[in-house]
Amino acid sequence: MGGHTDLGTQLALGTASRPVTDFRERVRALVGDRISPLLPACERERRFPREAVTAFGAAGLFHERWSGGPHGDLGRSVLLSEEMGRAGLGGIGIGVGLHLEAATSLLRGFGTTAYTKEVLEQALAGESVCCVATSEQHVGSDLSAVATALTREGDHWRVRGEKWFVSPGAAADHAIVLCRGDQGPALVLVPRSGLTPVQRWETTGMRSLETVRLRVDARVTDDAVLARPGAGLAAVGQGLMYERLALAAQVLGALDLASVLAITHLKRRKQFGSPLYRHQALRLRMADLCSQILVARRGLYATVVEVSAGGAASVSDTAALKVTVARLGERVTSECAHIFGGRGYVEDQTPLARLWRDFKVGRLGGGSDEMMWELVAAGFRPDHGLYENWIAT
Repeated sequence: MGGHTDLGTQLALGTASRPVTDFRERVRALVGDRISPLLPACERERRFPREAVTAFGAAGLFHERWSGGPHGDLGRSVLLSEEMGRAGLGGIGIGVGLHLEAATSLLRGFGTTAYTKEVLEQALAGESVCCVATSEQHVGSDLSAVATALTREGDHWRVRGEKWFVSPGAAADHAIVLCRGDQGPALVLVPRSGLTPVQRWETTGMRSLETVRLRVDARVTDDAVLARPGAGLAAVGQGLMYERLALAAQVLGALDLASVLAITHLKRRKQFGSPLYRHQALRLRMADLCSQILVARRGLYATVVEVSAGGAASVSDTAALKVTVARLGERVTSECAHIFGGRGYVEDQTPLARLWRDFKVGRLGGGSDEMMWELVAAGFRPDHGLYENWIAT
């Protein structure tokens, strides 16, 4: 590889520009050769394959994604996520994304000690799997209410509590744990020796993500504290922004897979003596779905281009993207499965049933629909002059 080209700004030139095409082809080849063959066994065994993280890291793709300015290269983030979605990787893709976008962004943004920088390098090289542990039994969206305790014990810190819905928790070498100190929530890097998976959740979808309930009991030094007590929630917000963008990109990649399969089926499958495509209701339904996918992708690319060019990373914009794309994903996969008739409901006939159940978690992970809409609403800015010009008072 030559000098690094920022693909976030290259997206503005179109998805067929040479740097974008070259990077996409590299990712697609790696996914096809090394990652996709892992999926069937991992889905059956409900296991996240750490070898997926190893493969991406060894190929240098993680380092390339985080090269550059404060956001790294968001274009490479989007292309990586899209290709994992287009390959139908489901839980494996989401797990890689959580490692790369949520956990690694926090290490890169807040890891100032030799220890945290060493773990960051291991994460980028694919030598260490990292996750973020925030939710608890009685804490979902309200992260300010976490009960996992951070207490001082001599010259160490003690982190003790239990985290729910940690992905990919059982495979993690390190977890970034949101806990409560005397001044409020903090973020602490906890090694595997302080992490005990106590339950693997039998999730409806994303079975290869290996989501677990995780007991945390660790003694760590000052150099493991990423965000001091009181600063933890603000730090988590940064990781969530990258997670939401990557989730939207991965869903859109998977929707390419679903829609192309459905369109091809319309052209090939004959009923009543003619291809399904000849039935107006079906082809117009697909035209509507594909139009919505196109608009959503353009919105994602425009956001990435703006941020890559130095614009502000708006919390409300990324929340809007995430919730809109996640809801679109459920609807599109349901309709595409419907076009296949009975075969669309049989998991060993098409991937559509699996994609459909996988996408439900997109409306929860990274923040529920309602939380995303609250963030969008928080960004509303009234224009009183405009109102008074048009509305009688």
